[in-house]
Amino acid sequence: MFGPSLTGPVADLRDAYLESAARAEGYVEFGTTDFIEPLDIMLGDLVHRANLTRLGHLVSRYYLKQLLRMRLKIQRAGPTMAGRIKRPIFILGLPRTGTTLLHELLSQHDALRAPTFHESHRYDDPNRWDIISRGLTHAQLAAVDVMAPTFKRVHELRAHGPHECVSIQAYAFRSMQFHVAFRLPHYNQWMMSQCDWQPAYRIHAQYLSQLTRNQERWVLKAPGHMLGLGALIRQYPDAVFIQTHRDPLEVIPSMASLTLSLRRMATRILDREEIGRDVNELWHRGIYGVIEAREADPALDSRFIDIQYQDFLSDPISTLRDIARFADLTWTATHSESARKHIADHPKHRHGRHQYTLEQFGLNKSELSDQYRAYQRAHLPDRS
Repeated sequence: MFGPSLTGPVADLRDAYLESAARAEGYVEFGTTDFIEPLDIMLGDLVHRANLTRLGHLVSRYYLKQLLRMRLKIQRAGPTMAGRIKRPIFILGLPRTGTTLLHELLSQHDALRAPTFHESHRYDDPNRWDIISRGLTHAQLAAVDVMAPTFKRVHELRAHGPHECVSIQAYAFRSMQFHVAFRLPHYNQWMMSQCDWQPAYRIHAQYLSQLTRNQERWVLKAPGHMLGLGALIRQYPDAVFIQTHRDPLEVIPSMASLTLSLRRMATRILDREEIGRDVNELWHRGIYGVIEAREADPALDSRFIDIQYQDFLSDPISTLRDIARFADLTWTATHSESARKHIADHPKHRHGRHQYTLEQFGLNKSELSDQYRAYQRAHLPDRS
């Protein structure tokens, strides 16, 4: 069930994990070897710098083995099938900007499909109903509720609800989710400064093509897409984008609080100022990377629609209509009624309020305002 114990030289440990996953799957072809570098960096952090709790040790061992087993399943199922994924819609923008709700509402459209949490974490044989696999997914979510009970105040996970792409990108060992859950300082710096994101989007497309059944159009979401936008565009040259906007000074402490909530179960080091610095650096890089790409390429910029968080909250149906026109989707009274029902059935703060401050994480309002002033002027119109 668990992977090898996280001790010893990294190369030996990596080989032990590869062997353990291959033995469990009865298959040895992991595909391209570009996942080895980030896996080695991550293993080095887990052994030497994560300062794992006993529970964190068990969870990380299980998680690494499952990632490798899923990679084997995806490779065994076959390569990307050309032409299966047409004009995908990507929702990107800062976390806590309404992206989750928007993803859920758009996924209800009869012309669109979103990957579910279950699909993103477990490969099922499409020709059979895999009861055991689905049971394991529900058990996984129950475990998250126990280990990080405040997490659902920030982001609710549902087994068959729409889920972010970060889980699929993780099979290339390129995903922001790793450093959120575990303290991985070297991996985090590598991801932000040296990571080639193309392998993440290759396996992303490969897996989505395997899930595609009826030429459905995918609606996909992850704030982390801001970090690998160039690679995403190369993989999906006909993609269109919905970028959501909210004041980063409200978003950054919320994400720092989420990171703290998840790391509590995994590490003995809970340095709030370190978390604040990491979260701010990550999203500053993401925001300005997208701004620069859009300013440099008018054709790319024309494939974006910008959505203000407050506008979306105050009139979600009008926002959805605007997105439908932009993305060449029909929008009817039935679609509006379905969206209203979903919103009514999933009220905000139903799991309690998520409370946080900048000061908790050593962040200074004046300094952050200076850092994000250009973004605020460009995308956050004065509402006074």
